[in-house]
Amino acid sequence: MHILKPFLALLGLFTLLSGCDQQTMFEKFIPKEESAIAKKVLSQLAAKNYGAVEKQLDPSVKNASVQAALEQMAATFPSEETKSVNTVGANTSTVNDVTTYDLTFEHEFSNAWLLTNVVLQRRDNQLTVLGLHVNPMKQSLKELNKFTFAGKSILHYIVFGLAIAIPLFIVYALVLCFRTPIVKRKWLWLLFVALGFVQFSLNWTDGSYGIQPISFALLGAGSFSAGPYAPVILNIAFPLGAVVFLFKRRSLGAINAG
Repeated sequence: MHILKPFLALLGLFTLLSGCDQQTMFEKFIPKEESAIAKKVLSQLAAKNYGAVEKQLDPSVKNASVQAALEQMAATFPSEETKSVNTVGANTSTVNDVTTYDLTFEHEFSNAWLLTNVVLQRRDNQLTVLGLHVNPMKQSLKELNKFTFAGKSILHYIVFGLAIAIPLFIVYALVLCFRTPIVKRKWLWLLFVALGFVQFSLNWTDGSYGIQPISFALLGAGSFSAGPYAPVILNIAFPLGAVVFLFKRRSLGAINAG
C-alpha cells in the first residue's frame, strides 16, 4: 500500500485542481433565473404552501392526485431551516421553441440531506413546473462520490493498478519506438503505440462498469467526472500498439539495418 501513496497524492492534487475548474465551468451552465425560481418552488413545498406550488404547475401534470403527491414530498423535508442548497445538476434543452430546464439540488440539514429535482418548461414565454422529485440521502454527493479505497472491491484495485501500469508501459514502448531506426512512417508507429484500444470504464462510486469495443484512449488510461458532484470514472484500454511494436521491434530494426 505504501507504493500507492505517491500516486494517490498526485491523483488527489489533480482531482482538487480539476474540481475547481469543473465547478467554474459547471456554474456557467446553470440558468440563474430558472434556478432561483426552482429553489423558490422547493421552499414553498417545504413550507407546505401547496396552493402556491399548484399555481405554477404545468396543466399537463395537474390531476386529482397532485395534492397527495405534494404532501408526500413535503413530509420528506425536515422541520428545520436548510443549512444550504446547492445546484448539483443542470440540463437545458430546446425543441420546437419549447425550452426545458432540468435542475437538481442538494439540501443540507443538520443531520440529513435531500436531493431534489425540478423540471421547468418555458413555452410561449410562460414558465411552468413540469416535474418535482424529492429523495432523502444519508450523506452529501461529494462525500458519496469521494475518491477513496474504503470498502472498495478487488476490481477497483485491479483497475486502479492498470490505470497506472498501462500508461507506464506505453511510455516505455514509445521511448523504444522513438529510438528504433524505422525509416518509413515512423510517426504512424508512434501514434499506434501511444493509443490503447477497447476501453473499460469503472464507476468508482458504485462499481458499475462498461466496455466500449470501438474506442481508444491516449496512453491507454484516463479518468473523468461529469461534474464537481459526479462520481469519478476510471478508463483503461488495452495497449495493443505497444504490444505489437515490442513483438516486431527487432524485425523492424533488422529490416532497416539491411
